[in-house]
Amino acid sequence: MDSKSKVSVGVAQKEVWNLDKAHSKIQFSARHLIISEVAGHFSNFDINFFTGENLTDGEAEATIDVKSIDTGIADRDNHLRSADFFDAEQFPQIKFHSSTIEKINDEKYKLIGELKIKNISKPFEFDVFYGGQIKDPWGMQRTGFKATGTLNRFDYDLKWNALMETGGAVVGKNINITVDAEFTKQSQ
Repeated sequence: MDSKSKVSVGVAQKEVWNLDKAHSKIQFSARHLIISEVAGHFSNFDINFFTGENLTDGEAEATIDVKSIDTGIADRDNHLRSADFFDAEQFPQIKFHSSTIEKINDEKYKLIGELKIKNISKPFEFDVFYGGQIKDPWGMQRTGFKATGTLNRFDYDLKWNALMETGGAVVGKNINITVDAEFTKQSQ
């Protein structure tokens, strides 16, 4: 076996899958003024994915460049990069590393691991829809996933808040995360 196509994790050999960034995205949304949602994405990220005999033998890790946050409004993006939220100068990356992949059924999985934001690590769980595997028209083996999860931003010291006259928060505490990821199997 070519050492580039397999990595050794413990005694098991794992298949390496390369992220297809052109067909992948990391998005988020938060309640705004109680009545609506504001959404954004990160444009610079990487996801490493390895599989064993089954997906449940797999491992995933992601690194996100905080400065690449994009909500479509420059002033809001700069505020999110500031110490009021992510403090991107001091904490330039968000990281996730899986510990377990649990199979629910052929299409649904739980991806469980640690999410680290601003040097605060907490257990985090994604609900994962597995799109399957195919061979594309160019002969590459591909796989795809959609992972969703919700975090409480206060757990990660993303505490800036302003209250409205009615007592509601300008920005909601729960942040919805959606990761669409497509991978190609590294050739042997």
